[in-house]
Amino acid sequence: MSAEKTAATAETAVPADPGSARWWAERSLADRRRRPRAGGLSTERIVETSLEVLREEGLEALTVRSVAERLGTSNASLYRHIASRDELIALIADHVMGDIRLERTGRGWRADVEALMLEMRRVILSQPLPPSAGRSQSGSGPNMLRLVEFALALYREAGLTDRQAVHTTITMIEFVGGSTSIRRSPAGRGSNGVAGAAGLRQLLDGLPADDFPALRATGNLYTAASADDVFTHGMALFLDGVTSQLPGGQ
Repeated sequence: MSAEKTAATAETAVPADPGSARWWAERSLADRRRRPRAGGLSTERIVETSLEVLREEGLEALTVRSVAERLGTSNASLYRHIASRDELIALIADHVMGDIRLERTGRGWRADVEALMLEMRRVILSQPLPPSAGRSQSGSGPNMLRLVEFALALYREAGLTDRQAVHTTITMIEFVGGSTSIRRSPAGRGSNGVAGAAGLRQLLDGLPADDFPALRATGNLYTAASADDVFTHGMALFLDGVTSQLPGGQ
């Protein structure tokens, strides 16, 4: 057996991490082979019930057992479809991404991308999974792949090279994902600015007067800037950067 085949065999012998591309591929194959009976368990029913548990009781309450109880079935029956809690989270993370509307505005590539970024932000901010769980397990699911496909098509049609379109798509996803994670954090920037603004002023006042002169001069603006305004500004900078890469800079 060749070294390449040996390596491939060894890789497939190890269980795929939930949410990974190989896990989604294996799951897709298994779903196609499965013949669920009418009214029986299905991935869709399991995900919808998992979302109910998550929204009503929180992430700590989300277990295979709690979902099985809500469905009125046994753990063993559910384990035929879902092997672990991590698999539940991976399925939920991608399911939520399916709420993002992938629509053209009819006003050109820039308006289309802006609409997409706002949609991504809306859905991610409203999803019940905490940022760490959602972002680590939603990269290769079918709904995420549809989003990536849509974005790549927008950038390629706008005039970016394939390499530029790929890098720009990744940058867009990371910008929206990172900004929403900060927004959802208890210590993050909200609609009224950063939490604990008075504490920052107190901290600066206790330091030598020549420390952080720029922050002292703009401190009130820095703490009061809302998450929405900061996102809008960052999105405009991002889109200006994309424009600068287009043929003719348009």
